[in-house]
Amino acid sequence: MTGTVDVRLSHAQQRFLWDEEMAPGQDDNNVVLAYLLTGPVDPAALTAAFDDVVRRHDVLRTVYLWDVAPEPVQRVMAAETAAIALERVTVADPALPPAEIAARVCADWWDSPFALERRPPVRARLAGLSADSWLLCLNLHHIAFDGQSELLLAADLGAAYEARVLGRAPVWEDVPGYGEYARWEADRIPVWAEKDRPFWRHVLAAPAPALLATPEADQGVRGEFEIALSARATDRIRDAVRARRAIVMSALLHETSAAVGDVFGVDAVNLATVSSGRFEKAHASILGCFVNPLVLPLSGIRTADAGERLTEVNRLVLQALRRARLPFDLIARDLGIQAVGSGLFDVMVALQAPEPGGSFGADVTYRPLRVPAPRAGFGLVVELEQNLAGHWVVAGRWREDLIDEPTGRKVVESLAERLLTLPGPEGAR
Repeated sequence: MTGTVDVRLSHAQQRFLWDEEMAPGQDDNNVVLAYLLTGPVDPAALTAAFDDVVRRHDVLRTVYLWDVAPEPVQRVMAAETAAIALERVTVADPALPPAEIAARVCADWWDSPFALERRPPVRARLAGLSADSWLLCLNLHHIAFDGQSELLLAADLGAAYEARVLGRAPVWEDVPGYGEYARWEADRIPVWAEKDRPFWRHVLAAPAPALLATPEADQGVRGEFEIALSARATDRIRDAVRARRAIVMSALLHETSAAVGDVFGVDAVNLATVSSGRFEKAHASILGCFVNPLVLPLSGIRTADAGERLTEVNRLVLQALRRARLPFDLIARDLGIQAVGSGLFDVMVALQAPEPGGSFGADVTYRPLRVPAPRAGFGLVVELEQNLAGHWVVAGRWREDLIDEPTGRKVVESLAERLLTLPGPEGAR
């Protein structure tokens, strides 16, 4: 859809555009990625490969307009007009740890909101640390990107780089533009609404009370704490979840609710999470934002039998994921729910996709470096992350104006302990 053809936004894009209009530059909507490249990197080939990926995926060249139609639209720019460059930057002290250098290279991005109506929300920088060590840093807005998109982008960039090093353009199959998904979603929403609204009206009929105070600002200083689990512990947790005939997401939500109950002394809590949103095979290779938030009120945290409750939570999660197509903003509108002050999004729980990592051709390897955001919008975010080696990390991020550090750490510690002591296949803890 390159050119002047305007396409309506998907509901995920509408949500992020509205957030950006109300509070520009929120860190939760700002995706900052950094990768350490090791080997004889060819900067010219990598620059050409980056341009190849930008040309391949329409969403990386899209702007969002809200003054030319009754509703916002997206417009794909030609690659030449978009002019998204891989910027070469100089590092003042290349002897510092790579993660610290990456944080410095990306630091100004957190305070530089994208002008979504004028420029595509993509920035990129390349910094040399030594002859065989480089940093590739990317900045994207969530309106155009999600966790699965990172895996797709890394794979495409690696394939393009391998081709460019050999002096040729990459050869790959055409990928549908994100606008095709937006059209597909719009066509199906009436059917989804008819099928899925009754379920969500029932689930959200009596949500739990708000857990945190209503914030006075859109963002607060972010605190964080994480616990890395060993490979043995990770495998044991997986086995324990299978033994209960549950999925990992259900176990994560169940144990997070119990951890919150332990720390805050409550017997019910609303847990927000997301579905991947990629419901069709045709969408698997499209870059863009597909995630749809879900909210599940969970009760009986401290009073119900833990084993029976996990079974109930797993049943609820599976039912919810089967009905995760209907955009949550439509559900909230239907029920008259306001996001702010309702308590529905006090606690966000995420099962993260595996980290990308591997090689660009035979000679260059890459691994991700985490660049922490300085601020947070959500009160508490609990994540289960899978690193390159397959080990899990239990992580918590919180707003310091809503949750103090001891409380945030206690939630993470309680969750990790509960996961580690899940009854195994033999029934012992």
